[in-house]
Amino acid sequence: MIANLPPGPSEPAFVQGFLFGRDPFAYFERCSRDHGSAFTMRFPGDPPRVVVSEPAHVRQVFALKPDAYAASKVQVPINLGEGSLLFLDGEPHRRDRQLLMPSLHGDRLRSYAGTMFSVTDQFVDRLRAGEELDLKLFLHELTLDILMACLFGESNEADARLLRRGITGWIDRVLTPEMFIAGIAFGPQRVRRFLERSTERAGKSRLGVFERLPWNRAGRAKAEAMELLRREVRRCQETGAGGRSDVLATIATARYEDGEPIEVDHAVDELFTMLVGGHETTANTLAWALRHILSRADVRGRIDAEIAALFGAEPPDATRAAELVYLDACLQESMRRTPIAPAVSRNLTRPLTLEPWTIPSGGIVFPSIYLTHHRRDLWHEPYAFRPERFLEPGGVPKDQFFPFGGGRRACIGMAFAYFEMRIVLLRLFTRVDLELCSDSMQSVFRGMTAVPKECRAVVRSVRPGARRG
Repeated sequence: MIANLPPGPSEPAFVQGFLFGRDPFAYFERCSRDHGSAFTMRFPGDPPRVVVSEPAHVRQVFALKPDAYAASKVQVPINLGEGSLLFLDGEPHRRDRQLLMPSLHGDRLRSYAGTMFSVTDQFVDRLRAGEELDLKLFLHELTLDILMACLFGESNEADARLLRRGITGWIDRVLTPEMFIAGIAFGPQRVRRFLERSTERAGKSRLGVFERLPWNRAGRAKAEAMELLRREVRRCQETGAGGRSDVLATIATARYEDGEPIEVDHAVDELFTMLVGGHETTANTLAWALRHILSRADVRGRIDAEIAALFGAEPPDATRAAELVYLDACLQESMRRTPIAPAVSRNLTRPLTLEPWTIPSGGIVFPSIYLTHHRRDLWHEPYAFRPERFLEPGGVPKDQFFPFGGGRRACIGMAFAYFEMRIVLLRLFTRVDLELCSDSMQSVFRGMTAVPKECRAVVRSVRPGARRG
């Protein structure tokens, strides 16, 4: 089958990658304006990426069968581990998804409500009226502590400190704009393999000066965290969960359909995937949500009124956060307006025709979340922040609103992320008054997600904490 790709930007491949990384929203806007709803981007060393935003095309891509694309070739430069759900195809992907699902849904998910509420309270207690707050940093630290408590439970103090140091030492060095640029320059899969080797050889260099290089420091930090996690997974598999209900214990003691447990290193890869997916994406989504909400006094006022109507003078109940329908609509509208993933990627293993275009085997189809969420034929006033659109009956079709991806590869942590974000926002809005310092909407690509370039606020007041029970 002869390829028939849509036209696209004419800049050299490296320049296209640089412009996309510098501000993905603005670059998509420019390309769409110049070339229409489908266009071809090219990054160094990568197959052509065909960006689409027509709902019919999105629907067709999400309906692809598992053998039509290869997740193992996904263009991600972060060394999550080759056993990560993100890189698994076919039957291994199905088995792992089925094994992991119970730890992130249902009663197990609801059991985390108190932990999420308490950790948020601890962070709010540190705030002081009059201070200027870097919301991105605050939310990254907050969501990491929440996730560590939910994933790993109550470790002893020494282990918890070492684990946090290893995880932050790794994340802070690999989830950066610079690492994204490295992926553009050398190819994301090559960068991923390079980082994996840095982890494998951590501490083995005979020349100490090389140990201080950023990628080697990231490798050493991840290796330290991996060793702690391996030990915990082995302990749970050998002696049982011992009453623990955290995600690590749940995964370690779960069984596949054939009765076999997950391998230790495989479990560790999945835990690191949850760390990045549940920490980085949630923190950045919350940063965008606060950026939108705090810029609208009427929206903030309506949220406050909804919280007051639900809980009255009583302390808020974290398990009822989902009943705050307007707050939930604000979250969805924020994810529509500024999705943290600008697009979804499918690396094709056979040709795909999206009329009138034909993408060859080996090419990448890139359904754009951002562009689809801003189509004027789908959304009234697409650049306005209007949470009310998500209160309308009937809901929104999945080929028009897909912040967590779609099809068989939709984000497994979607329910966990929604649950956590509602609770964090409920507690922040109950206790803190914030005022934005800037109205900038510029985005920048941080490793895997689009984040606000600037997101700072002044703490105007902090109210004492109180909770049920």
